Amino acid sequence: MSAHSRTKAVLPPSRAGSLDLVGGELAWDFTNTSSARGLPVHQEHLRDFDTLMQWVEHARVMPPSDCAHIRSTLSGHPRRARLVFERAIELRELIWTIGTALAEQRPVSTRLLDLLSAAHAENLRHAEMRMRLGSYIWVFDPRRDIEAAILGPITLSALTLLMEKDLLRTRRCAGLECGWLFFDTTKNNGRRWCEMRVCGNRAKVRAARDRERRTRNG
Repeated sequence: MSAHSRTKAVLPPSRAGSLDLVGGELAWDFTNTSSARGLPVHQEHLRDFDTLMQWVEHARVMPPSDCAHIRSTLSGHPRRARLVFERAIELRELIWTIGTALAEQRPVSTRLLDLLSAAHAENLRHAEMRMRLGSYIWVFDPRRDIEAAILGPITLSALTLLMEKDLLRTRRCAGLECGWLFFDTTKNNGRRWCEMRVCGNRAKVRAARDRERRTRNG
């Protein structure tokens, strides 16, 4: 068995189809398919086209029938599926870079905004405006373009957030092994954790252990 095979064999199962959607925006939930970037405990849940589609269906980016159509269409075209997956990861990291800058209250570079705008414009070439519940929305049909159907709603979410939301409410989870992005809707704009029951509790346990250690050593 090669070193690569051994490494792949010990990976924990992907949770792409069950990750908590706590970002408050589709774009942030998409970035949260990877945790603890740059750390030894890094967890990557989008590992191939199949796990990408698991997340797409889980996050309700499109109806299950459209997901089934995409899977069926690309089942015999692994190279095409791989290209869609690679483009999705590229877009995810672009949005994560922008979101991290917002969370740290740093200016977002024009280059990053141009890349996001270009991706959005490309996806809109394959979209239609349709009436839904009294207003018009962009509809992305996978029968017209699969990549746009997957990534179009995500780029639209990111740009809508940048143009219409209070950017000071973009936060990055304070968990040492997390780093997820979320939109803070609390009244005092003081949310620190993606989920209190996960990262918040971990921080409490870590703080308690530190206090106990200091007491023993003191």
